[in-house]
Amino acid sequence: MMKLLHELDAMMDSIYGYMVLKSYVFLLRFNGNYANRDYAERSKKYGERFDKSVLSKACEALKICRDGKILDLVDAMDRSSYYALIHPEHPNITLGFIKDADLWNLWLESGVYRYVRRAIAEILGIGSGDKIVDFGCGSASPKFYSSLIGSSGLYVGIDYSKPLLNIAEKKCRNEKLIDRVRLIHSKAESRIHFNKNYDVAIISAVAEYSSISGILRNALEALGYEGSIAIFSELFVDLQPERVELFNLYYSLIPGFRSFPSLREIEEFFEKIGLDYSLKPYGNHLLVVQL
Repeated sequence: MMKLLHELDAMMDSIYGYMVLKSYVFLLRFNGNYANRDYAERSKKYGERFDKSVLSKACEALKICRDGKILDLVDAMDRSSYYALIHPEHPNITLGFIKDADLWNLWLESGVYRYVRRAIAEILGIGSGDKIVDFGCGSASPKFYSSLIGSSGLYVGIDYSKPLLNIAEKKCRNEKLIDRVRLIHSKAESRIHFNKNYDVAIISAVAEYSSISGILRNALEALGYEGSIAIFSELFVDLQPERVELFNLYYSLIPGFRSFPSLREIEEFFEKIGLDYSLKPYGNHLLVVQL
């Protein structure tokens, strides 16, 4: 397990390093005279504070990257950043969960997220008979987790992108897993009624598009206030504050992006409602809350 977690952190370091290098080339081409003044101004401010000393660290991080597919999403963000200078909704910005679901399906299947799924399953010991609720399930997680829980288990996936859910359903049907799968078209933070208690709640790469407190509230109700919550984020802002500005710049190109979560706001949520809980970080990107 520790090897997998170390690899996951190393992959996220490689992704950040690739972002740094891509942003540097972007800034070399930047002249400041663009129609989308908001994105241009934010890019300019980032460029003014850019420290060239991070370039060597970025190259070192990329040297240990063993899977180039984890960088595909950054390539798409980089391409989109040029079109964003023209218009914030330029048709060539191909990062929408609804409009570009086919592309997101590729990134969710073959990008860093497949390693995240493996890490969550291993840490929580997901297996036969488990009941899982997955907030922001996308198109790849339903097939993966439902294949682990057997016919006696139950998997509920929640996502606001109907096209991604349609892809997920087709995969589950093709693998004859649909009997243990329920897919719900909803935002992860919206009030959702659960008619049974689940063992595990998964919140993976969705907090930056939602209210983390709203998702956690739904997770508690789904678990019946007892069980495990796994939370993955590409960035927890208080764990790696030096990455916040660049991540925000690139992820702002994705429709619906708000902000990355912090470890502290998650702790404050549980402290405010007065629940007994334990929170354990697994590296810099994965947390497990035990109730």
